[in-house]
Amino acid sequence: MTSNGSSFVASSHESLCSQQITALQTELEQVRKSQVDWQVQLHTQIQMKMQAQHNQLLDEMRKMREQLSGKEVAPAEDQSTDSK
Repeated sequence: MTSNGSSFVASSHESLCSQQITALQTELEQVRKSQVDWQVQLHTQIQMKMQAQHNQLLDEMRKMREQLSGKEVAPAEDQSTDSK
């Protein structure tokens, strides 16, 4: 192989490596973006689930307060039999 032939092969190899590096960098950026998108979506779903659970607990507490306030006006006799 002549020096021009060796130079051409080396140049082609460098060009191919450069293209592969660029393609891998692009793919890595896409993976990173997908990961960030997934994390945002997961965070949003967790927040929504926590808010729903919070609302459910508040509703249950409200119902318990209503029930307790109803029992407070009941005669003391009924309260003593409930505790037996």
